Amino acid sequence: MKILAGFVLGVLAVPIVFVVAALLGLLPFAAMQGPPAAEATLARAALKASLSRAAAGLSSPIAASDENLARGVKLYRDGCAGCHGVPGHKSTWGTKSFYPRVPQITELEPPISAPLAFVAIDHGIRYSGMAGNEGLMPSEDIWRIALMLSRVGSLPAPLDSALAAP
Repeated sequence: MKILAGFVLGVLAVPIVFVVAALLGLLPFAAMQGPPAAEATLARAALKASLSRAAAGLSSPIAASDENLARGVKLYRDGCAGCHGVPGHKSTWGTKSFYPRVPQITELEPPISAPLAFVAIDHGIRYSGMAGNEGLMPSEDIWRIALMLSRVGSLPAPLDSALAAP
């Protein structure tokens, strides 16, 4: 019985200490600081699990043709690169001014699946600057960006050059 009580107390101690520290103002709040390692690890794991669950069973209704990938490159450069950068050129303000920091295109887990990218773009990411689509862009265009992102690093040479141009 003492072992069980010790185990339960031990399991409860960590969240209780965290809540007390938060309520006493002991946790960092400034967006200019990086997140504590435990927070970043937990947030990444939770985000990936949530996106994966939402993307389960999705598949692109459009083909990954050179034409669609080229359109995806243009759409990304016009609407996404300001925050997420391009290969060889990280976004200055996306890597410094946002909290959490904006993932850069070169930091995506290779390869990010098109359905996962689609869900993130279409629905946005809570507690970040990534807004949801809310009908602003046709879903076919979101799929074009998602398909292009799923092929970063293996795009045809002309598209790779167009994507990486400063």
